[in-house]
Amino acid sequence: MKHSRNFLKTWLIFPIAIWINSCQNVDNSKFSNYFFYNEDQNITTLDPAFVKAQSEIWAVSQIFEGLVEYDDSLNVVPCLAKSWTISPDGKTYTFNLRTDVYFHKSSLFKDSSRKMNAGDVVFSLSRIADPKTASPGAWIFNDKMDLRFFENSDSFKLPIRAINDSTVVLELTHAFSPFLGILAMPYCFIVPKEINTNEFRNHPIGTGPFAFRKWEEEVSVLLGRNTLYYRFEGAKRLPFLDGVLIDNVKNKQTAFMKFVQGEYDFFNGIDATIKDELLSRSGRLKPKYTSEFKLFKSPFLNTEYIGFNVGPKFKNEASSNLNFRKALNFAIDREKLIGFLRNGVGIPAYYGFTPSGLPKYPYANIEKTIFNLDSAVYYLKASKINLKTMKPIELNTTQDYLELMVFVQKEWAKIGVPVKINVHPSSFLRQLRKDQEISCWRGSWIADYPDPENYLVCFETRNFSPNGPNYFHYSTASYDQMVQESNMCLNDSIRMQLLAKAENKMKSELPCVVLYYDESIRMTQNWIQGLNANPINFLRLRGVKKTKK
Repeated sequence: MKHSRNFLKTWLIFPIAIWINSCQNVDNSKFSNYFFYNEDQNITTLDPAFVKAQSEIWAVSQIFEGLVEYDDSLNVVPCLAKSWTISPDGKTYTFNLRTDVYFHKSSLFKDSSRKMNAGDVVFSLSRIADPKTASPGAWIFNDKMDLRFFENSDSFKLPIRAINDSTVVLELTHAFSPFLGILAMPYCFIVPKEINTNEFRNHPIGTGPFAFRKWEEEVSVLLGRNTLYYRFEGAKRLPFLDGVLIDNVKNKQTAFMKFVQGEYDFFNGIDATIKDELLSRSGRLKPKYTSEFKLFKSPFLNTEYIGFNVGPKFKNEASSNLNFRKALNFAIDREKLIGFLRNGVGIPAYYGFTPSGLPKYPYANIEKTIFNLDSAVYYLKASKINLKTMKPIELNTTQDYLELMVFVQKEWAKIGVPVKINVHPSSFLRQLRKDQEISCWRGSWIADYPDPENYLVCFETRNFSPNGPNYFHYSTASYDQMVQESNMCLNDSIRMQLLAKAENKMKSELPCVVLYYDESIRMTQNWIQGLNANPINFLRLRGVKKTKK
């Protein structure tokens, strides 16, 4: 099927003014067993305490590991901790560490490397909690641990302590059921206690399958195989790859062309300019490319929605009327949106704000919303909004989502609702939303950790913007109580039922219209084995093999 690639090369080259080749000095024969991929976003740090963007998370996840991790089914499983116990009151976590884990070789260590121990865990987690570090991940501990230790008071012990070299204890001030999963976040990756924080961003040392070799900012990152890595597959020590090279080509079309030509082993996401050529309306790879590449789709924990500020500031807006919002909700054909606008990539949002893909969550208990123009017209009449005199809804978005909002505008026009679309830079839109300067906007929410609680906190009264993610200014005491009760509940089944009940309560008052739940989409070359998609769009390369000769 060589003609397929040749067609793509011809088709893509015209819009590209400059061929960018960040790896032009790489000897391909020497690096034949390296995994090559591109990041079109900058990597600004390799210190896990400060990573925020996916580009950084993917890079540091090859270098570092945490006490626990998520498997591809989103179960919390052991990593650097081989086991753990949680006290009956849910406040004390005791971790038993592996004793066969070494840090990457470095001049920091007397004998070039050393074993990880409990002191490193205490240092790593305390470093995140310490306000002096100014880590964006500090919120992990802020309302869950007694952090007065960091105020230099002798009256309090550190809530993270080593019992011996292989045992660590964490003390919470109150039970918080999702806490174990939070510890799988990159902020909680374990680093050696000898580090110089000022230099660590570009000289990282971890315990992961690949060790840092070189980073030329805005060009590429080179990682090499960790010969001391503790994991085995059968008798073979992981990783199978000799290393990883991360390119930094900003133009996604250029990067895709390099993937087509076989220079990259992996490509994440499909740009709007090429989706129609590659994908059918059902989201499958078109037949002429199935022998060229492998395509993987998976639910991705990202909810796309249209939000309304339902607080008192906008009480005179049409969108403050619950029946009017119900009419808008019923008027959107989500299946048509996914099929014609996204080539089958995504899942129509029939349920709540919590996306599909979370284990144990009782989605069947969430009230379902189906496209129904009759219902839309019914609730529009019930709202008693005069369409002739109302001012248009001002729907605020960014350029990337303009096509999606035009679709929504046309759907609402079918029931006579006028819509004006305002396009803003993303940073400006976030500020407008945060400061309550707009009443209607397109938004998305990607979980920091895969738990329904991380979605439902967006509607708690205590999280009103500008100090939290409740941009909707939705406030219902019974909802707040159910979410808080769920956090204290140690029975997983009962906790999930409480969260679903809270979500139904919030959904009945409709502070947002959910459009779809996203899917991650990946393509690999046929010579790549062992790389799959997963709901948190995590890149795990330790078990990946290349069969290309």
